[in-house]
Amino acid sequence: MTKLSPIPQYDSNHYAVVDLGSNSFHMLITHLVDNHIETVDKVKRKVRLAAGLNNQNELSQAAIERGLDCLSLFAQHLVSIPKKNIRIVATATLRIAHNSSAFISAANEILPLDIKVLSGEQEANTIYSGVAHTCLDNAAQKRLVLDIGGASTELIIGKSVNALHAISLNLGCVSFNERYFSDGKLTDHNFDKALTAANKIIEPISNNFIKLGWQSALGSSGTMQALAEILRYRQQEPVITAPFLQEIKQALIAYKTIDNIVFDGLRADRIPVLASGLSILISLFNCLQIKELKLSAGALREGLLFEMISKQNQ
Repeated sequence: MTKLSPIPQYDSNHYAVVDLGSNSFHMLITHLVDNHIETVDKVKRKVRLAAGLNNQNELSQAAIERGLDCLSLFAQHLVSIPKKNIRIVATATLRIAHNSSAFISAANEILPLDIKVLSGEQEANTIYSGVAHTCLDNAAQKRLVLDIGGASTELIIGKSVNALHAISLNLGCVSFNERYFSDGKLTDHNFDKALTAANKIIEPISNNFIKLGWQSALGSSGTMQALAEILRYRQQEPVITAPFLQEIKQALIAYKTIDNIVFDGLRADRIPVLASGLSILISLFNCLQIKELKLSAGALREGLLFEMISKQNQ
């Protein structure tokens, strides 16, 4: 039997952000010391909530129970943190699930604070805030920010800490995995179906983004992190390019099935939705004419944290 680690005790100087994503549930706990934010703990569970949606956008009982089990663990961490120092948000799957109220009401019984379901635009703007506050590039330049989630993808162009144009699209690595790679096969046919579907969603909004323009492109989700892990293992700069994406696609096709995937440096938990996330990213590169993309240190959770702390300091 695995011995569980003791739950740390926190105090009024700690802040917690809980992000109920469509792929993973995350909890970030930080400590404020002399106006400097230090990360104390990160807890992540691959709940894959979006995989529990049926064709009528109803969450299965199994998916609901996976989520609630995870939140029972999170609640143990949150019990000693003041409510005013906690933010709990949900994203795409709980936006679209017709029976989301069943999950949310049960979750609110477990958690110290009610869940806030973010709209797609709110999610996109908060992601940009997290990127902007952790970014070390030239703040005077315009940035394109991409975030591929489990059931939605956010695209934002911004400058400094201000989002200029933000949108949330109905495509994600878990939902695409369920639709186009449900047989577990990595074939040209499955990739073509996924790419065609992604192009159909992204192309109508691409011209507005291209016209606005940007000087740098940043990514802040698991798909980009997975690809960066492969590059780092190769001792290459974690800069994602279109040729690299095509190389990974061909390597995946050579593996034939998702169960066969092995990339040096890649964490095992990233494997199940790598092909679907890659398909979305290839489409984003093609439709938006992206040359290269770098990883961002921050995203939704960091955006929520900075917004919470800045409001308290006003």
